[in-house]
Amino acid sequence: MTTIPKGAVTAEARTLNDALKQAASELGVPAMSVSYKIDREHFLSKNGTSTGMDTVKIAAWARDPAETAGAEAARLWLVGLIEKMGFEATVGVRLGTNKHATLLVDSESGRYLVGRQGATLRAIQEMLEAAMSVEHGDWNFRMDIGGGRDRDDRRDDRRDDRRDDRGGRRDDRGGRRDDRGGRRDDRGGRRDDRGGRRDDRGGRRDDRRSRPRRSDEDVAALERLAQKLAARVLEDGKPIDIRQSLNSFERRIVHITIAEIDGVSTASFMDGDDKRVRILREGSEE
Repeated sequence: MTTIPKGAVTAEARTLNDALKQAASELGVPAMSVSYKIDREHFLSKNGTSTGMDTVKIAAWARDPAETAGAEAARLWLVGLIEKMGFEATVGVRLGTNKHATLLVDSESGRYLVGRQGATLRAIQEMLEAAMSVEHGDWNFRMDIGGGRDRDDRRDDRRDDRRDDRGGRRDDRGGRRDDRGGRRDDRGGRRDDRGGRRDDRGGRRDDRRSRPRRSDEDVAALERLAQKLAARVLEDGKPIDIRQSLNSFERRIVHITIAEIDGVSTASFMDGDDKRVRILREGSEE
């Protein structure tokens, strides 16, 4: 069990990341230099039962600088490299256990840092490991690059109302509109106004690309759910499966949120045709 040292501060915010930033500011250290413990009682009602909360509360304190030296050296090296490449980016660090660290890169030029089929990212990773091998060879690093416009945004930029030789208007996915206003794709299926593709028998098939994107509020709510369930796992030690249907993006939010909480981890498993997420104590059997 984590012991809270003297000099720890308390921070409360809507998400764990915001609480860590708040604590780091109060302690006068970078966020990655903060150790913390989630206040599990914050998620309990007066009669001791679990309850939903709009915030997460932590006790936080500064790590020993020696615990973060390798991660900070890698972060500074990567910042310098990206600058030399002519890009702008912010680089953060998520510390794991046993000298494992993830370098979190956020850049509008993220796709160029990844490169075609990840070639640039692999080259940067190899250079990073070589540069750190002398003084911090006992550390393990991975990189997570995000930011920039996603595929849908770039597709929107290219969108125009092109017409084919038969007068049918084509949309950005190459579908041709028929005389009834329904959009037909290249496989002959007619799309209805709700974005679903109709097959030749008239049944509407699901079109995942038409689903609305998750808002910041949705993401924050999912983070709070993950934090609440993590607190329950830490309390009684029993794994918890998230039974609600989550898409790949939502599952990734859960994995990332839990990875930032000491003492718990996640695992994916198949439940029939659906992929689920399990939250469990670190080191426990699945």
